[in-house]
Amino acid sequence: MEIKNITDFKSNKKKIEAEGVTFALYKSDISKYDIKLGEMPEKVYEEIFLEILPKRALDRSLKIITGRDMTEGMIRDKLREDLYPSEIIDSVIEKLKLERLINDERFIRGFIEGKSSKKSKRDIMVALSSKRVDMNLAEKIYAELSEEGSLSDEKELIIKLLEKRHYDFENADFEEKQKQIRYLLGKGFSYDSIHSALKD
Repeated sequence: MEIKNITDFKSNKKKIEAEGVTFALYKSDISKYDIKLGEMPEKVYEEIFLEILPKRALDRSLKIITGRDMTEGMIRDKLREDLYPSEIIDSVIEKLKLERLINDERFIRGFIEGKSSKKSKRDIMVALSSKRVDMNLAEKIYAELSEEGSLSDEKELIIKLLEKRHYDFENADFEEKQKQIRYLLGKGFSYDSIHSALKD
């Protein structure tokens, strides 16, 4: 492997651009393995890519997920930020899945159940998309939970929000009603649910 460029990455690391791959090592690694521009010895390459980087990527992942549930996409993003090569990231993700330390389906299910009493479906889906999950899977799980009756009824949620906003269901005029409809549409509620809540 030919090293083409070595630049500062973080305070204690260097970014190494090589033939077909970019990765990062501690400055102490650079000195220890005498890494410089040009050809990297095969023995050094094997130690770095088969031992050092896989172990560090796994350790980094375990540190990331300690105490919180994370999605596969979120962990991938973190490891990419730290310049771990894609093959090593794939390997680490598979290990985490085998150990059941990450499970996107579990994450999505818990997220939807936790947010359904406060947010509209649209807002929940927008939030989930930022968690880097498969949105087709998210839609499927949302539909399943809805069929099971595990989610808060959207109409009931709208009524609670309107009560908090001191909306007068009996005496509100046309202008006030339109104002609340605009607010609720902005929150991501469907027009049918809004109409049904206001009607009741």
